[in-house]
Amino acid sequence: MKDRKAKSNRAQADYFELLVAQYICHLYNIRFSHSKEIAMLSNQILSLPNGANRLKLQNDNLLKLAPKLKKILLFEVSKKGKIIEVIWQGRKLTIKTTSDVDAEHITHKFTRFSIKSISESGLGTIKNLGMRSLKIYLGINFQDEYKKMWKKLSAFARKPELSKRKLKLKVLKNKKLFNFASKNGKKYQIKLNQLCLRSFNKLSKENKVKFLNFILDANDKNLYVIIANSNGVITYKPLEKEVKLISSITAKSNSGVGYTIHIDNIPTYRIQTNATNGIGISPFCQRVFFVDTRKS
Repeated sequence: MKDRKAKSNRAQADYFELLVAQYICHLYNIRFSHSKEIAMLSNQILSLPNGANRLKLQNDNLLKLAPKLKKILLFEVSKKGKIIEVIWQGRKLTIKTTSDVDAEHITHKFTRFSIKSISESGLGTIKNLGMRSLKIYLGINFQDEYKKMWKKLSAFARKPELSKRKLKLKVLKNKKLFNFASKNGKKYQIKLNQLCLRSFNKLSKENKVKFLNFILDANDKNLYVIIANSNGVITYKPLEKEVKLISSITAKSNSGVGYTIHIDNIPTYRIQTNATNGIGISPFCQRVFFVDTRKS
């Protein structure tokens, strides 16, 4: 099921982030405090179909990434002093930054890393936007619709007394309920996508720019993005991609559950509206990607 796939992808991402944290600790002779987590994730990945190859990919991508990471750290240490602590964020600060691993310097300044390990040639997700972010930046409160979605599912299952957690478990074990939840959730997914598209286009140009710079984390001068994929390693600072007040920023629909943001008529960001676990029994989110210009 999609839920299981999402969890396996999350395990691989967590494992890779911890490999990077462990590498930085090794470079600067700092105690690595997540040995149990990295062992647990390793076993979890190995239990998956083709798990040995999945684990090998993460270790190979670390080898690719290490030289560029070391170069960045040498530069940052020359400005901020030696590194005294390495912190794995584990998605705790997703509202503030997309950082996965933070290096704290003796000056109490930070160097942050958003880290992606990809098997193919893509760039991965720029940011995951939860309902809180959509409310802040787009003015959308989808809570009532979300409650309606659950109410319809509960009525179909004829289990109004069940908690969301128990109903979710029941849905995951029952094909008929699972199919209903998926179809029911898709209707609300499309509705939310349309609301976000319209709301974005109604924003002033200044607020569109603020939203895009939030997506990029362009206001975090200490953040680096490092992507290891089949083509090698890509690094950039979101600060360098800051969106300015330019002539036009418009969102255009590209599917029922997604849209593309065009900057000066150039498709630049692709937004995908999803249920967080792929089916209509969880909160919704939006995933943001760079448009792959190689396909145009």
